[in-house]
Amino acid sequence: MMRRRALKSGASETSIGSRRLKAIPRYLGYEVVRDHSSFAKGIWLILILTLLTTWLTNASATPLAYDDGGAEFFWSDYYPNGIAIKFSPPSSRWRITGILVYGFMIDKGEKSFIVEIRDKDLNVFFRTSLPISEYFKNATLRWAEIPLPSITVRGDFYVCIYPMLDFNGTQLWIGIDNDTIPNNCFLIDCYKQEARSFKGGYAMIRVEGEDVIDFIEIIPNSIFIGEDALKLSFKIVAPSDSVEARATLKAGSLIEDCEVVFEKGLYETRVEWPRLLGIKEPAKLSLSAKAPNSTATLVIKLNETLFSKYLELKGENERLRIMVNSSIIELRASRDKLEKKENATALLRTSLKECQEMVSEVKENEKLAKELSIMRILVSSLAVLTASLLTMLLKWRTLVKPGGDKNA
Repeated sequence: MMRRRALKSGASETSIGSRRLKAIPRYLGYEVVRDHSSFAKGIWLILILTLLTTWLTNASATPLAYDDGGAEFFWSDYYPNGIAIKFSPPSSRWRITGILVYGFMIDKGEKSFIVEIRDKDLNVFFRTSLPISEYFKNATLRWAEIPLPSITVRGDFYVCIYPMLDFNGTQLWIGIDNDTIPNNCFLIDCYKQEARSFKGGYAMIRVEGEDVIDFIEIIPNSIFIGEDALKLSFKIVAPSDSVEARATLKAGSLIEDCEVVFEKGLYETRVEWPRLLGIKEPAKLSLSAKAPNSTATLVIKLNETLFSKYLELKGENERLRIMVNSSIIELRASRDKLEKKENATALLRTSLKECQEMVSEVKENEKLAKELSIMRILVSSLAVLTASLLTMLLKWRTLVKPGGDKNA
């Protein structure tokens, strides 16, 4: 049974410089290298659980794998011999985006290896030659990620690797997991359309890809019933980004196009409620999406429930408008009263100021009156004194005059 796992290229690199490797001569006519120091399998459970979480959050990329993540052997062979893994994709149409190979290289200069993709009948429909040093490291175990162009497969397919072993040149060794039932691993000849079952284990080759969308679908996202319009947002799932979206309102003889805008990954349109006033026939909003070689239509009925909701909102809006108008009238009346009170206060302030001025004048008049009284008293006293002096002077002159006559 095939197991799907989330893969992470280059998740771990292990140097084999300090490892003791032993060559086992001629296993089924192929050179095999055994690694006696087994990889630490205990960490793979944690790694798989961690990467499985990543896969659940990124369902668009589907990895296919059969091995358990730990290699016990390493395999290589001369050209045109290779090793192949048979995969069964999760859907009828599946796009291969890359492959992963677990292994290492022994660097002795430039050397290439061959990658093939074959269909279920072993017909080659993709082949490429790649430099080993570009994807593998010298004496270091790692997952080599090999990106591929968009390759779409229908049904089972084979991934074939030809290491092109040369003991005098750079060597590519591929990890073999012998804990996995080897029912999907085969030996293959580059020039032949046949495969032989590989009994030594399972080659650690994995595939990454994704489902090929060959249909178009309209998915409603949200509906908002507002005071003046019905707003609808929706998504379009299509095999390409070249999509034409339209929205059409139909109600009896009324057929009108509604504007559709695309924003933040969603298409949005709206139906103005006044368009439906006076129309007795049921209204329908038709959403259509067109992509190359495919179309889709979604019809939404604007039934009585939606329209009654609109009428309720309209009545509520009218009630609120009346309340607001009443509040405005009351506010204006309160403002007028406040202005009158402010005017009355201003008049009182003016009257108070005038009273204060009058009190000041009264006090000033009282002061002047007192001063005038004092002056009158002084004048009267001066007059009395003056009269007294005159009287005394007259008496003195009268007494002096008779005596004068006597002397004469």
